Amino acid sequence: MFSTSLRSTPSYPDAQNQYQPYFANEINLGGYFPQNPQHPMAVTSLLDTSTPEMILSEDKSQEIIDLIKERFNETDHAPVAKQKEALLDGDRSNDSHMMSRKMMQTYIGSFWWHFHPQLPILHKPTFSPEKTPNLLLIAMMAIGASCLDKMHGYHITQSGAELANFLAWHLRWEIFSDVHFRPPAKLWVFQALLLLEIYEKMYSTRALHERAHIHHATTITLMRRGSSLIGRSALDSPPSVRDERQGHNDSKQSSASGANTPDEWWNHWITNEATRRAAFAAFVIDSVHATMFGHSTVMVAHEMRLPLPCDEALWSATSSVEVGRIEASLHANGVKPVSFLEGLKRTLNAQEVRTNAFGRSILMAGLLSVSWHMNQRDLQVNSLGVSQVLGGRDKWRGSLTRAFDLWKQDFDRSLAHNTETNSGPYTYSSKQDEDTVFESRTVLHHLAHMAMHVDIVDCQIFARAKRLLGRTIGTQDLNSTQRKMRDVWAPTAKARDATYYAIRFLCTVLLPEDTSSGMQMYDQADSDFDYSARDDVLMNRSWVLYFAALIVWCYAFALEGPTHEEIPSPGAFQDQVFDMRVYLRRLSNVKSPEELKSVSNLNGCTGMLMVLRHTFEKTRWELLHEAANLLTNCIQLISTSNA
Repeated sequence: MFSTSLRSTPSYPDAQNQYQPYFANEINLGGYFPQNPQHPMAVTSLLDTSTPEMILSEDKSQEIIDLIKERFNETDHAPVAKQKEALLDGDRSNDSHMMSRKMMQTYIGSFWWHFHPQLPILHKPTFSPEKTPNLLLIAMMAIGASCLDKMHGYHITQSGAELANFLAWHLRWEIFSDVHFRPPAKLWVFQALLLLEIYEKMYSTRALHERAHIHHATTITLMRRGSSLIGRSALDSPPSVRDERQGHNDSKQSSASGANTPDEWWNHWITNEATRRAAFAAFVIDSVHATMFGHSTVMVAHEMRLPLPCDEALWSATSSVEVGRIEASLHANGVKPVSFLEGLKRTLNAQEVRTNAFGRSILMAGLLSVSWHMNQRDLQVNSLGVSQVLGGRDKWRGSLTRAFDLWKQDFDRSLAHNTETNSGPYTYSSKQDEDTVFESRTVLHHLAHMAMHVDIVDCQIFARAKRLLGRTIGTQDLNSTQRKMRDVWAPTAKARDATYYAIRFLCTVLLPEDTSSGMQMYDQADSDFDYSARDDVLMNRSWVLYFAALIVWCYAFALEGPTHEEIPSPGAFQDQVFDMRVYLRRLSNVKSPEELKSVSNLNGCTGMLMVLRHTFEKTRWELLHEAANLLTNCIQLISTSNA
């Protein structure tokens, strides 16, 4: 149970300094979007007398409290702690109250600072919390509360995570019950559902993770029942029969797609671009989560007949005049929108694709989707025994693995060009955004290579997981997977490829670097360990780190069995870090997958597994607690001769 009164509330940089009110556009948008951030030392910030309390009015914060009081009713079966009374108890006028207006603003600031660059589906320049539907605002607050910076202290960050679970549990039912949930659904409904799904899957509890997986297809079906997947918003869709009967199709709505003034044109442009971004976000979630968790995909690449997201300069423009000027400049320079399918073809054919970081994430999701569906085809061909009739297996893997590297090379070229020119469609508004983009592409590149050659579900079963994807793992499943991993997978080039990229990713994250040269430091005090999964704002990195560790363990254990070397003491964390660094530095010298054939003592990974178990145990995400437990199995199996 979290406390509603906190001793101190550290100043949050975004809420305090970066999100000043923006009132230039009062048009009621079809979707709802965030403000343009200003540097805290910008002249406009220094001259603006507005304060963080102006971001969210007292009336709006009270609306949210009233909604929680009236609608968020707990039952005996809710898989979250009974928190409503504790949440609403106390003096909300006290800034330290978890649901004070100031803390609500802090959650919104946390959302923009930590999460938005990774999934930019909301439009910053025209966002106004006052005009945002309460359910979408609560979805943003849930993510923000779960991503609070460590500067707030353990008590506040833990309370924020518990608050977010409470909000998320009730939020989904409220969205489902909303009048705008039926097709053609409003844009804000899709935005809220996507943010909620990301929160439930990547930040919350096992129960909420499973609920998000179950209802993922609901969101996709709702999109298919409208025009979102072909790039048109609800404003462009005919009203439902029920809308017509109830008189909801008034003249204001029917003329909303008109462009009588520049601001109305801009409003419509924003809504359509945000609709496309929401559709792409659903596709990214579908493909990446299938790869990471072993879920089944619901979408296919060829149904995404949309242009890739617009240039960052357009998306961050603060007026219709600026949008018109930038579009004219792009057109004069021969820059044309690239469709997703055309971009995917170019990536597969080693051709350059002009797009932004979000567009590149979408292209990687396309590659992952193709990989998943081709793998399913091979499994069907193999199980039916008709490979000679339908074509051989695995012919496509080489083309896709090359495409992964070509994708990264194109991404790197665009980032290098952006750094040199400090302009263009790849320019980011802050160092935070630039770092997030750079590190996110590293995560996706290694994930793609690893998942191409091994299934995370097989790795988890081999590590003696008792339950996966809602099913109990029986003795027959374990025996079958052990034979597969030891006899069919481990001796092959596929296993070496997966292990090589897993090692590279582990070294990238877990070995300290000399920032001046980029070289790994060998003389730094090895008792220092900077990586914290609890404070890692990249939503995929900690799980991919777990996947990578599992792959290395599976490969080593399958080929070499338990280690007979001395292992670090379970209670001496500094010794574990030192052991991990020695292990990874030795493996960092491996320059190709084939070199792994001549590497011995790969099973000396106990220190690394202990360090990762330690950092996963401290997170706010329940699935990483389960990951820590499974790493305990790995440690026990590889550290004894009784396996």
